[in-house]
Amino acid sequence: MTDALIMGGILLALVLFTQVGRHRHNLLMGIMPFVSCTVIGVLYFTGGISLTAPNLTAGLAGAVVGGVAGAGLIATTRVERSPDTGRVQTWAGWPYLLIWLAVLGGRLVFVWAVENVRPFAVKVGEFLVSAHLDKDGVGLFFVLMALAMVAVRAGGVLWRSRQLEAVRDGQPVRA
Repeated sequence: MTDALIMGGILLALVLFTQVGRHRHNLLMGIMPFVSCTVIGVLYFTGGISLTAPNLTAGLAGAVVGGVAGAGLIATTRVERSPDTGRVQTWAGWPYLLIWLAVLGGRLVFVWAVENVRPFAVKVGEFLVSAHLDKDGVGLFFVLMALAMVAVRAGGVLWRSRQLEAVRDGQPVRA
C-alpha cells in the first residue's frame, strides 16, 4: 500500500504541476511523456516478469482501459496558440483532474481493499486463480494502463498542436 500511495502521490503532483491549468507546450513537453513511458516500459519488462498468455491478456486489458482514460484526458484538454506569443499551450481543468483522481483513486482503493478487506481479497484471489493470473498480471494491467493513458494524452496533444493555425499580430494565420 505504501508503494501505491507514494507512486500515486508522485503522479498526482506531476499532473497538478505540469498539466492542470494553462501550460506552455513545446517539443520537450511533447516528447518527454514518450521518453518516460519508454524508460518505464523497458525497466518494467526487463525486470523478470512472467509474460504468460493470461498476464499479457491482463496487460492488454489495462492498455485498453488506459487508452479510454487517455481519450478522456485529451477530450478535456484544450490545445491552442497564445494570441500574444503564438506558442502552443494546453489548458486542463476540473474534468481533466477528476479523470486522474478517478484512475489513481481507483488503484488505491483496489490495493487497500485487497490488503484490508478479507472478502474482497478472497474474491480477487479466486479470480486470479480461475484466470491463471499471478501478481505480474495485475502489475502488467496497472503499468500498461498508466502508460497507455499518458501516451494517448501526449499523442493527442501533439496531434492537435500540429493542427493549429499560426498566429501573427494576435490573428490566426494559416501555416
